[in-house]
Amino acid sequence: MTSANPKILLMLSCMLLQACVSSSTGVGNTVNKIDSAETAKDSSLYSALGKQGGIAAIVDGLLAGIAADQRIVQHFRDTDITLFRQRLIEYLCLVTDGGCVYLGESMAESHQGLGITQAHFDALVGHLIHSMKQQSVPLGTRNALLKRLASKYEDISYR
Repeated sequence: MTSANPKILLMLSCMLLQACVSSSTGVGNTVNKIDSAETAKDSSLYSALGKQGGIAAIVDGLLAGIAADQRIVQHFRDTDITLFRQRLIEYLCLVTDGGCVYLGESMAESHQGLGITQAHFDALVGHLIHSMKQQSVPLGTRNALLKRLASKYEDISYR
């Protein structure tokens, strides 16, 4: 998997998709940071995922799944995968209250006009779930992450 075009993907991982456009362009329009008080309040999901190292391993598994999936890999051909990986890790850290700064565009901005379908979205989410299982992330923790990412679905699909 060399480059890709985040246009069609990344989901629910909403994070993914958001990170996707940032990877493709190399520039983000929005800086997001979780307030340190909010982070201190609940960093349990970030910890449960294995913090930075665990999230990086999940992202690596996700990228491997995308690279092998002919349904969606073509959407990433123009994407700088190294930058995409970095943005995705930042985004997942952000949404799990890890206190990270995400430099990518908003989900809505990054997916506008990309025509991401339910099938594309589902394929990506399936790879995310598979990657979490490979990392032995417990079911409750997987569901907690998916719940947080699901709120971005409408910003990603059919745009």
